[in-house]
Amino acid sequence: MSLLLDPVPGAATAAPGTPGVTTPAAPQRHAAVKPGWPRRARWLAALTACWAVFLTTFLLLTGGHWWWRPVELMPPLVFVAVPLLLLAFAPLARPARGRLAVAALCCLAVGFDVSGLNPAALSGGATPAPPGAVRVFSWNTEYWYDGSDPQRFHDYLAAQQADVYLLQEYVGWDLDRHRPVRVDHVAELRRLFPDYQVVAVGELLTMSRYPIVASRALDGLPYLGDPVRHGVPADSDFGDYYRHKVLRTDLLVDGRVLSVYNVHVPVQLDISMDPTDPEFTEFMRAQEDRRQAHYRALRADLAGNRNGQLVAGDFNATSAMGELHDLAGGMTDVAEASGLLYPASWPDSKPWWRLDWAFVSGPMQSHDYRMVGPQGLSDHLGQRFTVSLTGTG
Repeated sequence: MSLLLDPVPGAATAAPGTPGVTTPAAPQRHAAVKPGWPRRARWLAALTACWAVFLTTFLLLTGGHWWWRPVELMPPLVFVAVPLLLLAFAPLARPARGRLAVAALCCLAVGFDVSGLNPAALSGGATPAPPGAVRVFSWNTEYWYDGSDPQRFHDYLAAQQADVYLLQEYVGWDLDRHRPVRVDHVAELRRLFPDYQVVAVGELLTMSRYPIVASRALDGLPYLGDPVRHGVPADSDFGDYYRHKVLRTDLLVDGRVLSVYNVHVPVQLDISMDPTDPEFTEFMRAQEDRRQAHYRALRADLAGNRNGQLVAGDFNATSAMGELHDLAGGMTDVAEASGLLYPASWPDSKPWWRLDWAFVSGPMQSHDYRMVGPQGLSDHLGQRFTVSLTGTG
């Protein structure tokens, strides 16, 4: 007798390859594949990396290259606005949200230093001024009262009730020749402000209720890289306008000397020029040389001056520009004594940029600071502030 065994369930009952019979395939093993980042996470990572690269490049190049100047003209608030936006979107970038948030915070920390924000405003800023404190008004007049009512202009100055006035653009302007025009209003000012001494050189004018014991204009010509091409134009009869952009006056304040620097640094470029014209880039090269020369002249004089120092005026530089950082590194921004979280002085209608600055150094203290509307007389807001000499003489 034969023994019959039942086939195992699922097993083939005929040899492989027999017609009508199929052989189940052996199960295949697939390598585990980790899911990639979602598209929005990849986009946010790319944007964060691009901003970090731009920020690093900006900080390396700012303040020393004429061709980088157009990039520097953005409002400094951008340096906090962009990282904050990246930080706000970071929670949407799973699974990389933690890493992207940290990167955005790092960019924010670096950008905050050049943003122009004034954290001291959060604590009130201003402090009581002692008797004898010096009230100062610094203002770019936009070509004096050229085209405006002289009486209105003088009334505006008197309304500031300052002890010291630091005024820039004490000139007229020839629109056809695109050149400054010398003006002479010193005698007029001495008549209208009899309690003040007046000193004017080039486009800078300083008035002081305190005795002026010495004054001199700092000459930028020796500091030019190319004095022949970038110095005084050959056809100009107003050399002081080009050579002197800083006017120092030493004031006698309660028996001590306070050195006051009235500053107007030249602009980086001329927006009225055609950017495709070779003269546009040549002008930018020349202005870079001139700007650096006047900054060098100012730094050299400050370094050799042991008096209390007040430096104020139109620097045509924002908080993000390297040359201003170099100058202000050892000084105190007077705006720290204000309640302005973002001090801005230009343009007067909607100020987004702070081009006008005031610094003190040495035995000095700032007590208050504010921006004053120009009432249609200029495109710059004025700076009105109070400082005092500290310690003993």
